[in-house]
Amino acid sequence: MAAIVRQRAHIVRLVFGVVLWCGLVACSERLVYRPEKKLGPETVLLTDADNLPPIPDPAANNATLAGIDTTGIGIRDDVHLWIYQNYTTTVKRTILLTMAKAVQGVMANPPATTEDARNLEQSYRDAAMMLKIVRGLSKSEAAEMNQFLYLLTINTEERLQSYLRYNLLLQGGNGSR
Repeated sequence: MAAIVRQRAHIVRLVFGVVLWCGLVACSERLVYRPEKKLGPETVLLTDADNLPPIPDPAANNATLAGIDTTGIGIRDDVHLWIYQNYTTTVKRTILLTMAKAVQGVMANPPATTEDARNLEQSYRDAAMMLKIVRGLSKSEAAEMNQFLYLLTINTEERLQSYLRYNLLLQGGNGSR
């Protein structure tokens, strides 16, 4: 009987040791924090060396229709930083940057004709379609990403007016006030 008790105690110690070892190994890797809700543009905490632009002054950034684009890639610096902060995969970043560039095109170079507006819209839709087929991304997550991008990009009265003129062009109107 004593031998059985010793054997069970030894098994318990082994199981406990294995569980403890697995727990320590699992916690020794780099932990990545991924918030449930995406952070707003004012909470940029990047340490990434991806040739990111500096954080723009909000007043100067919102003073013009196009905003500040120090990188020259056709995307406002605050939008660029927000994408890199909130999305860690290259696929999501690339697609969102493409979508942001199309929306920014409406602000930086407002389309003058219906054809120009439709070309911008097509490039946006192509990128949005790619976002919907990203592996592991649900349709609701893709829609949320799209919504956040619009809210961030069209964030002033002047930008909203430009976007509404663009929508009027898409519908065949002349886009004037």
